[in-house]
Amino acid sequence: MKRVRGIRGPRGNRGPRGIRGTGLALVVVLAVVSVMTTGCAMFGKVAVRAVARGVPSAAPFFKQALALGADVAVGSALSRRGGEKRGGDAGLYGGTRNPLQCDRDKLVEFLRKPENRKKAEQWAEIKGLGGVDEIAGYVEKLTPVLLRGDTLVKNHDYKKGKAIPFDALLEAGIAVLVDQFGEPAVQCSCGNPLSAFGHDIADADVEFDGDNKKWESYDAKKVAKVKPAPKTAEVEKYELVNVEKPSTGLAREAGSDGSEDEVLPEAPVEEPGEETVADPSDLTSAPSTGEPTPDDVTAAEVPEVTGQLAEDARQFLEDQGFQVVILAESTGTAPPGTIIRQTPEPHAPPPADGMITLIMEEVPTEPTEPPTGPIDPPTAPPVTGGSTGETDGTGEEGGTGQDGGTDTGTFGFGGT
Repeated sequence: MKRVRGIRGPRGNRGPRGIRGTGLALVVVLAVVSVMTTGCAMFGKVAVRAVARGVPSAAPFFKQALALGADVAVGSALSRRGGEKRGGDAGLYGGTRNPLQCDRDKLVEFLRKPENRKKAEQWAEIKGLGGVDEIAGYVEKLTPVLLRGDTLVKNHDYKKGKAIPFDALLEAGIAVLVDQFGEPAVQCSCGNPLSAFGHDIADADVEFDGDNKKWESYDAKKVAKVKPAPKTAEVEKYELVNVEKPSTGLAREAGSDGSEDEVLPEAPVEEPGEETVADPSDLTSAPSTGEPTPDDVTAAEVPEVTGQLAEDARQFLEDQGFQVVILAESTGTAPPGTIIRQTPEPHAPPPADGMITLIMEEVPTEPTEPPTGPIDPPTAPPVTGGSTGETDGTGEEGGTGQDGGTDTGTFGFGGT
C-alpha cells in the first residue's frame, strides 16, 4: 500500500505540523481499508450468507418449534444447471406429494395473532401488500415446492421489531413457497419472506460459517437465481421433478398444496439457464467426447436406477457425468428393457473412472416370418408307439426338422 503523505490545510489556517494532514491521511487510509475489506466498491462483490438445508435460522419470523414445513435432501434430483432461470419453467423445481411440505394455513394463522402484529406488518411490507389484511389472500396463491439447485435470494431475519434484509444462498432441498410468477416468496422452515436477489450471479461472494458449513454438493458454477415469469403470464401449473422418484414428475396446479398432483411418467426436462456454464460436458444435449474425469461426476454417490427403462437410466446417469455401458441378460424376472442390476451398487462412492455398468432384462426379438411358399412334408416317419423322442439314430430329441436333420424344437418347423 502506498504511503499517504500529510496534506496541509488552507493557507493561513495551518495547525501544528502534521496534525491536520495526519487526520486527513487517516481518513483516506480507513476508506481504502474499508474498500479492500468489503470488496464491494472496488470489485463489485456482494456478501452472501449461505443457508444450509435443515439449519435453524438465528432470527426467524416464525418460531422454529412451529416450523411450517421440512426441507428434503433431493439426492439424484439435484439440478446440474446454473444461471438465471425463468420462474415456472418445467423442471425448475422439485416436489413431493406431501401436503404438509409447507403449511400455508399455519403461516396465516401465526401472522394473524395479535402478539405477532409487528411481524405481520413487516412481512406484509416486504411483500408489497397494502396491509396485514391482505396476507391471507396472498398466501392462498402461493405454491409449495423444493429447490432443486442452490438459489440466490434476498432473505429477511426479524430482529427487535424490524425485518433485516440479507442476501442469501439457499441450499438445494430447502422447501419454499413460490408466487404466481414462479419466484421464491417464503422460506418454509422459518416463515421468512423472500424477494429477488438484486445482483448478478457472478457478484455473489458466498460466506459459509457456523452450522451453515459448505455442503458437499455446492458448486459455484451451478448457483442459480430465479427471474419471475412475465406479469402477463402467471403460472397456472408447475411441472416438478418428483424427488422421491426422480425419473418421474408431478404436475401441480398453482395455489394447490400438492395432495392432488398429477403424476407424470417422465421427469420434466429442465430448461438451461441464461448463464449456463459453457463446459460441453455439463450440458445434457452435448455428446460424450471420451472418458469422463472424476470432476465430471456431480453425484456424491452412485444413484439407484434399477427398475427404470434402460434408456431413461442411461440419460439420467450421463446427465450426472457418468459413462454408461448397458448389457442384456434374460432372467424372466423383470419387464423387458428395464434395469435389473448395476455395478457399482447403488449408493456406493462414484467410481474413479466414472463408469457404470447396467444389466438390462433382455428384450425378446420378434420371430422371423415363415416362408410363404409351399413347404415339403417331413421325410422322416412320424414317431409312433410309445416313443418319447429319445435319440433313435435318425434325429435328436424333440423330433425331426423340416430338412430331415436334427432339430431341438427352437425354431424348426418339425420340432416340438
